[in-house]
Amino acid sequence: MQTEQYSAKQFARDVDANVRKYPSESEVLRHLKPLLAKLIRSPGSVPVEAFTPRGDRFAMNLIHMPRDEMFSIIGGVWHPGQTTPIHDHLTWALIGVYDGEEREALFRRTDDGSNRKVAKIEKVSERINTQGHVTVLSHRGIHRVDNISGRLTTSIHVYGRDIGHAERHSYDPVTGEISRFVSGYCNVLRDTERF
Repeated sequence: MQTEQYSAKQFARDVDANVRKYPSESEVLRHLKPLLAKLIRSPGSVPVEAFTPRGDRFAMNLIHMPRDEMFSIIGGVWHPGQTTPIHDHLTWALIGVYDGEEREALFRRTDDGSNRKVAKIEKVSERINTQGHVTVLSHRGIHRVDNISGRLTTSIHVYGRDIGHAERHSYDPVTGEISRFVSGYCNVLRDTERF
C-alpha cells in the first residue's frame, strides 16, 4: 500500500494555519500532533540538509520559521551517546522521531517555582521513542533526551516560538540548580522569510 507523500513545505503551511487559527495551547497541540505524525511517516519528506549532524553535541537545524516568529520547525540530529541536559522550552513543543530511537525522560517541578535559582524536580516517566513517535509538551514541559542506539537518530521539532534565540533553563538533577541558556541553530536551511 502506497502512502501519500506529505512534504515539509506542506507541513509548514499546515502548522502556520493551525497556530493562527486556534487560540489555546491545547487546541494547537491537538491539531498539530497528527500532522507531525503524518510528516515523520513520509520517507524522504524532509530535506536531508535538515539532518546535518555536529560532532560535539545534538544539532538543531532550522527548517522553517515565519517572519513573526510564531513558531519554529527544527531538524534534530543525534550521534550515538549524545544527550541534552534536563531542560525546558517555556513554550509548547512537539517532537517526532523521524528515524532511529531516543530515550526520553520527563520531569516535573515539585516546588512552587518561586526560587529562580533552584528547583525541585522529579522524574515522572522514561521511555524509548522509536520512529513515528510524537512527544507533546506544554509550556511547562521539562525533559531530557539522549540517543542510546548505535546509530544516528533524527527528529522533527515544532515549538511555539523562535526556539533557537529564546532563553531557556536547564536543571541540575542533584543540586536543583537552574541555569539559563540559548541553544542557537547549527545551520539555517533556508530563508525564513520566503517559505
